[in-house]
Amino acid sequence: MDRFGIVAAALVGAVALAGCAGDSAASPSGSTVAPTDLPACEDVYVEGAVIDNENFGLACTRGDELLSPRPVRLECKDGRELLFNELAWGYFGEGMHITPEDDPSKVPEAEVDECLGIT
Repeated sequence: MDRFGIVAAALVGAVALAGCAGDSAASPSGSTVAPTDLPACEDVYVEGAVIDNENFGLACTRGDELLSPRPVRLECKDGRELLFNELAWGYFGEGMHITPEDDPSKVPEAEVDECLGIT
């Protein structure tokens, strides 16, 4: 490789490193805006709505915030399946219960204990 090639390669490497030297904690600007085609959380997670695979665990928006509440699924001793996430809880095929936003745990502890037979 001639001198020009070495200098050009070094310059390309320096530019690439400079582009990656930004604050790694910053999120890309495009990721801060919630998509407009997602439903509002209050339309998906409704008190009494029957829990099924179509509605529980769906991504939704709360104001400008995008939420992706991944459900926890527990097989209960009585054969039912308890599901919960940060927004709601309930048994598969039964009515949903909304978790209060100010609930520090977000886990329905009494129901988990009952489901697993811990009393």
